[in-house]
Amino acid sequence: MKTSDDYNSKYAIWARAPIVHPMPEFTGVPPFEPQKFVSYEDFNRWKSELLVEIARSGGLKWTK
Repeated sequence: MKTSDDYNSKYAIWARAPIVHPMPEFTGVPPFEPQKFVSYEDFNRWKSELLVEIARSGGLKWTK
């Protein structure tokens, strides 16, 4: 059976050659505290305000 025909073969391939890809890094996110929201509306309002603040400051700068 070919590797491409075996649905579980990807796990064997990944186990033989584990590669951890680095996440992209960026700066420009304003500091904020962990929060709990009562509803999705509250969360979406907070998120929209955060995105506006990021846009006003010139956006995010990718470092890697």
